[in-house]
Amino acid sequence: MKYEYGGWVIDATADFSLGQFFAHARIIRTSPDDDVDTEMHIERNLAWFETEDEAIELARQWAIEWIDARDDHSTMTDPGSLARQNERPAKVPAR
Repeated sequence: MKYEYGGWVIDATADFSLGQFFAHARIIRTSPDDDVDTEMHIERNLAWFETEDEAIELARQWAIEWIDARDDHSTMTDPGSLARQNERPAKVPAR
């Protein structure tokens, strides 16, 4: 599932292997300027779960924390909450 967050696109996915769902996160920041390169970070096998939804949620949480730590965001008011003002599912065309 793709989400936009803080100028990044989070692609949170789950890969089924060995009877478990492994959480993966791909984080992409693009610029509207043609001169600026696309920045991407990929993290695989963050953890494994019995359900695909749990794996995707963990990947999304991990990506948000990675972005916040890297970009020093402070939009979160409750550390246990995933609701953020600028977070929404992305409508990004597949490449």
